[in-house]
Amino acid sequence: MNKFTHLKKWAALGCLALASSFNAGAATWTLTGSVVTHDPSIYKEGNTWWITETSDTGIGVKFSPDGRAWTQGVSIFGGGLSWWGQYNGNTKTVWAPDIHVWNGKAIMYYAVSSFGNQKSAIGLATATSIAKGDWADKGTVITSAPGDNFNAIDPNFVVDKAGQPWLSYGSFWDGIFLTRVDANTLKPIGTKYRLADDSTGIENPFIIANGSYYYLFVSKGSCCAGANSTYHISYGRSTSITGPYLDKNGVDMRNGGGTVLDSGGSRFIAPGGESISNGAMVRHRLDSQANYNGVLFISDLFFTNGWPTF
Repeated sequence: MNKFTHLKKWAALGCLALASSFNAGAATWTLTGSVVTHDPSIYKEGNTWWITETSDTGIGVKFSPDGRAWTQGVSIFGGGLSWWGQYNGNTKTVWAPDIHVWNGKAIMYYAVSSFGNQKSAIGLATATSIAKGDWADKGTVITSAPGDNFNAIDPNFVVDKAGQPWLSYGSFWDGIFLTRVDANTLKPIGTKYRLADDSTGIENPFIIANGSYYYLFVSKGSCCAGANSTYHISYGRSTSITGPYLDKNGVDMRNGGGTVLDSGGSRFIAPGGESISNGAMVRHRLDSQANYNGVLFISDLFFTNGWPTF
């Protein structure tokens, strides 16, 4: 099979806050404050909205009382953890953290890797709550090495309709995978299911249930090539969490299928790194008027005739 150079790294922005607002449609929220981001994961805990994000100083954090006005918080593990270096070449860079609350505690999966490198790891951290922020490192839960058919990055925690937790993950190589996780240890158990693949590049899975279906969202293409970036968000649906996921035309996502949800606009291009909480989808887009830095976008997500739309 063809192997693709992994382009998950974002522009070196640190925790710079961009005090601007963006409105790209009736269902898209107007945002202010700290809106520079890449791979944002959103979760509403109580009355507070939280975002965790890719960062070169640990795990980036933002918070908001209303989901509109965002403040940059203190990075999680900002000084790095000792085991990260064997996967990312330094001790501070983290990709695509995925934050949730499960069984009364905050949980977060995240990835450490480097460009074009299949030696990757998905780590796990837990806390009493997101707001308390007393995060404890639980080490790795999945690793990959050259020769594997998957890349251990871009984790997404999801609970099926029967209450069983799962973890989806993957990038390039043979695409996106899913495995059950133990409800107590939160570590993978059992069979690894292949959900999606695409020869143009695929990563960042996110699964939700709605009505009779599970929906798999993915980011396809190149995320970080400036004006040549081709990132876009696509989806399919299945009656089973393990697939097969088919797009609107009935094409299996394992065979390159996927209906486009967001392909960007004239100024803000290459959307991806998507996640969903409380009926809202968050993702980044690259600002073509600001050195193609990633900017936060949030939109209400609707379902019409069984298919998602903004």
